[in-house]
Amino acid sequence: MLTSNLYQAVKYFATSLVILLTIFLPTAYSDDNLPKPNFLFIAVDDLNVFNTPMGQVPDSFLRKVYPDDKLRKKIIDKLTPNLNRLAQKSLTFERAYTASPLCGPSRTALLTGVSAHVSGYYQHDKHFRLYDNLQYVVTLPQYLKQNGYYTAGAGKVFHKGRSEKHNGYFSEWADQTYSWSNWIEVHSGTGGQTAKGDKKKVVISKYWPPGGPNFTKFGSHNVPAKLSNDYINASYVANMLLYGKASLKNTKGELITTQRPKGKPWFLAAGIFAPHMPWIVEQKYLDRFPQEEMSIDRELLNWLSQDLADLSTTGKKITTNTRFDKLIKHGLTLDGENGDINGWKAMFQAYLATTAFADESIGVLVDAIENNPEKDNTVVVLWSDHGYHLGDKNRKGKTTLWEASTHSNLIILDPRFMGASTGQRTLSGASLQDIYPTIVSLAGLKRPKHIYGFDLTPVLKQPENDWNKAVLSTYGEGNHTIRFGDYRYIRFKNGDQELYDLVIDPFEEINLANQAGHSHHLVEFSRKLDQRLAMTPEQFY
Repeated sequence: MLTSNLYQAVKYFATSLVILLTIFLPTAYSDDNLPKPNFLFIAVDDLNVFNTPMGQVPDSFLRKVYPDDKLRKKIIDKLTPNLNRLAQKSLTFERAYTASPLCGPSRTALLTGVSAHVSGYYQHDKHFRLYDNLQYVVTLPQYLKQNGYYTAGAGKVFHKGRSEKHNGYFSEWADQTYSWSNWIEVHSGTGGQTAKGDKKKVVISKYWPPGGPNFTKFGSHNVPAKLSNDYINASYVANMLLYGKASLKNTKGELITTQRPKGKPWFLAAGIFAPHMPWIVEQKYLDRFPQEEMSIDRELLNWLSQDLADLSTTGKKITTNTRFDKLIKHGLTLDGENGDINGWKAMFQAYLATTAFADESIGVLVDAIENNPEKDNTVVVLWSDHGYHLGDKNRKGKTTLWEASTHSNLIILDPRFMGASTGQRTLSGASLQDIYPTIVSLAGLKRPKHIYGFDLTPVLKQPENDWNKAVLSTYGEGNHTIRFGDYRYIRFKNGDQELYDLVIDPFEEINLANQAGHSHHLVEFSRKLDQRLAMTPEQFY
C-alpha cells in the first residue's frame, strides 16, 4: 500500500503530467471560443506515385524502370523535393485512392461529397450542376463559406479554373457563383511567358505520334518555371496566405486584387495543372532524368505483353489500341528495331520532367506554409486527383480501375495533432472522398447530411490505428473496384472480375479470379463491394 506522502507525490506527478500534455500536445478543434482553423487546399493534376514521398511504395512502376536501389533513390529524390518538405512535417497516406480515375468525376466526387455511382457524373462533358442529381448540391468550399469562412483561390481545383462554352453547354467550371468568396479565372499549366527579349520556342519530341490531340504533346520550350501559369497562380495563393492580399491577372488580362477580411477564418485553394499533359517544359527538367539511366528495354516490353495474358475480357479490351500502342508503333517507324524502346523512354522522361516542374509551384506554397504567420492554426491538405499509367498495362493515361490509375496522393498537415505534424506515414486506406467530411470535422462544423465518405480525424490522431475500410473507385456506370486490406477486387458492368493480392503482387500481374481456389474470395469481395455501393451518407458517421 502507498504511504500518504508517496500517494500525494504520485497524484501530484499525474496531475502535472496531464496539465503538461494538455498544454503541449496538439488537440482537435472543439471549443467554440477557440479560433477556427484555416485551410490551404492544394490540388495537383495527374500526379501518380512518381514523387519523392511516394516513389518507393510497392506498386511504384519506378521499381521496374530503375531496378537498382541507389539509382532509383537518386531519381526519386530529384523528382519533388518541395513536396517532400511538406510530407516531412505532415501525415502521408500511402494508400489513398480516387473516387473515380478521371479529372472531372474525381474532383466532383471529392468537392460535392457525392459518389459517382450515386450522382451519375462519370465524365466531364459539362458542369456538374447541369446534372439533376447535383444541381443544388452544397460543395466543400460552399459549405465553409456558408459557415463564416472566406473562400478564394485560382487554378484547377474543380475540373477547370475558368468558364467555357463547350458542346452546347455553358459550364462555370470553377463554380464561382456558389463556392467562392473570390475566384479569379486564369490559365493553368506549363505554358506562360518567355523571359524578356526571348521569342517562344517549342520543340515537340519526334516520338509524339502525329495526328494525336494537341494536349498529348511532349517536348521542351523556353518558358521559365517562374513565368509559367502554374507558378504565377501558386504565387497568388501564397501571397494571400502570407499577406492576406494579392493580385493576379485573369484570362482577360485584367489585374484583379483580392483581400481576406480580417477576423474571418479562410480556405485558400491552389490548383496545379502539371503534370497533366502536355508535357512541355524547359530542357533542364528533362536533363535531370537521362534516358540512358532507364532500364526500359526489350525485356520490359515483353513483360508488358505477358502481364496482359490473364486479364478479364474487359481488361484486355481496355489495353488494346491504346495511346501507348500508338507511341510504340510510331517509334518503330522512326528508328526501326529499337524505336519502340526509344519512344517509351522519351515519353517516360517527359512525365518525370513535368512532375519536377510541378514541384516548383508546390515549393512556392511550401515556402508560404513555413512563413505563414498563422501556421499554428492552418491545416494543409494536398491531393492528386488520381494516378497515371506510363506503359504499365500497355496504357498511357488514367481511366482504369487498376492500382496505377486509382492510387492517388494525400498529405495532410494539421499542427494540432502529433500524428499529422511530424512526418509520419499511414497504411490506413483512404478515399479522396474522405477529404470533405474530414475538413468539416477539423473546422468543428456539423457534418452535412448529403456527403459520402469517412472522417479521417482518428487517423490524424493515431496514424498507426488499424483503419480497415473498403475504398471504392468507379469508372463509368457499373464498373467498380475496392481496395480492401491486401487486395484489389474489380468488377465490371458485364460481370467480368479481377482479383489481386497487392502484397505479393503489387503490379497486379496475377489475376486470382482466373485461378482455382479463389472462388470464395470472389464471392466475399463481390458481397463487400455490393455493401459498399449500398451505403447511405448516414452509414459513414
